[in-house]
Amino acid sequence: MQAFTKASALALQDDVVVDTILRELPAGTRRRLSPYAKLLVRVVYQLIADSPQVANTPIVLATQHGDLHRTIRLLHDLADEQQLSPTQFSLSVNNAALGQLSILLDNTAAMTTVAAGDDSFAMGWLEALLQLQQSPEVLFIYADEPPPEPYTKHAELPEQAFAMAVLLSSQQGHPLQFEAKPSAEKTGLLEPVQQLHQLISQHGQGEVQLQGKQAWSWYVG
Repeated sequence: MQAFTKASALALQDDVVVDTILRELPAGTRRRLSPYAKLLVRVVYQLIADSPQVANTPIVLATQHGDLHRTIRLLHDLADEQQLSPTQFSLSVNNAALGQLSILLDNTAAMTTVAAGDDSFAMGWLEALLQLQQSPEVLFIYADEPPPEPYTKHAELPEQAFAMAVLLSSQQGHPLQFEAKPSAEKTGLLEPVQQLHQLISQHGQGEVQLQGKQAWSWYVG
């Protein structure tokens, strides 16, 4: 499937810039954002700096684990027979971070969350491409953190917390082809994502491969 890319942003959890962007948010809003949600919000604000239309664009968020750290804390509270916080419970669902983002941006466009195990990044990208058939632009976001105990033994990815955002277009920009490939050796997640971000942001040419349960290729340029 072919589309065009207009902009890309990548945020790592240990980037210094995170505090600068989040400092502009109201204090009450910052307190309600988990580390996962802060990464997501920050990468979108990075993109808005160069592409203001992102604030009113349909969004597809892909994530394998979502805000699992918040969910685990709630499960520990249940195990300890403590009363659950209604606020924490409402923010633990998979689309809660998108809801927080939509309020911050005053964005009333359609928003979709995709979780598909090891193929979450690729399946979210596929969903965004399909939505381009109805919208001239779609914002694709991937955000994830390494899972907490006791799930660390059962999920190897991502290697570290990060978020990526790409503004996709059906009409103009840097061309990109996306397709499924025969299965290959399983890859990590962060390195291919960094390669893809570099090719898009620098208008380069090349192929990026990602292997989950299925193999996927992005041909940029």
